[in-house]
Amino acid sequence: MFDFPIAGIEAPIFLLVFIGFTVGIVGGFIGVGGGYMVTPALIVFGFPGYMASGIDMTHIAGKGVVSTVRHRQLGNIDWTLALSMVAGTMLGVELGVRLLVYFKKTGIATVVLLIASVVIMFGLFLYTQIETHRAHKKLKEMTKAGKAVDRELQTSSLPKFFQRIPLAPIVRCRTARVVVSMWVIVLVGMVTGILAGFLGVGGGFIRVPALVYLVGSSTHIAVGTDLVEIVFSGGYGALRHSMEGHVDMMAVLFMLSGALFGAQVGSIATAYVRGPAIRFVLSYSLILATCGAALRLAYVLTGQSVELLSLLAVMLTLGEMIFLCLFILCLVVFAYRARHGSWVPEWAAPLLTPVEDEVVPGAPAAATAGGST
Repeated sequence: MFDFPIAGIEAPIFLLVFIGFTVGIVGGFIGVGGGYMVTPALIVFGFPGYMASGIDMTHIAGKGVVSTVRHRQLGNIDWTLALSMVAGTMLGVELGVRLLVYFKKTGIATVVLLIASVVIMFGLFLYTQIETHRAHKKLKEMTKAGKAVDRELQTSSLPKFFQRIPLAPIVRCRTARVVVSMWVIVLVGMVTGILAGFLGVGGGFIRVPALVYLVGSSTHIAVGTDLVEIVFSGGYGALRHSMEGHVDMMAVLFMLSGALFGAQVGSIATAYVRGPAIRFVLSYSLILATCGAALRLAYVLTGQSVELLSLLAVMLTLGEMIFLCLFILCLVVFAYRARHGSWVPEWAAPLLTPVEDEVVPGAPAAATAGGST
């Protein structure tokens, strides 16, 4: 056990390093900071809600830099799209932090954080699951019919609606192959910034679906572009949380020591799968994190008297991270086997990129199914 004087608790060092490593893998793969998993996890391990939010935001900023560098090498970043969101993101983060400070003063920050996490993550899980299952089904049909399959495939019609909004200025995002109003991009940045500042997350768990389902970016470009945004939102959020006394730097350093390695693994793994595979992992991570947050919320609402709820929350939190990491690594192994002509499960085959689709650092991004021409 290690004493964290600023947070006012004792916690095992290896758990913080483990959380950083596993969330680094998941975050590098699905393009999120992983805060929607980390903040509830830190609360589960005894950190106050406002402190969990600040520690997570600070750790996200450092990990985002490493993941961004790797995704830039893979050609997964649209800089026009990323930089267009910055203004909205900064405004949103400021509003989110102020909202958290308000609830902290009222003494209900932990409860509100957990309720917001459960509601938002469950809603995103439902939508992502429905759309991704449709895309997976279509991929299998195209594969069986012997049709050529692009690296990206989605079935949502929302991108076409938002791309038709005529409000000037209109931005051409060449890497993402999207033409859309600047105001759509700024609004996405602002909303996700509010969530980032309030929940202590990078905002990626809602920004990646927003970039895919609203803006029309491919999943791979959404992943890399979101990580750029996380560097800005995470850095600014870390500064604001530090000013409010919400950050224990020792906890941050322990988490970063694991996250820096995990982020490399997760980023590289994206080169072996198609877009729906990334969205599947994002969806599973959302529902597992929702269950963990719900258990912790039940524990808090019962006056922290039912220790079984706390134990189950800890077990689920650790279990979800291990499961997601193993799932990602299995996809990489299946892709490697498929490229060498070995057997892979039928459900996995459509989600994997063949040799000719493999991304080479510096290569141009694949076309999107829902993007603008």
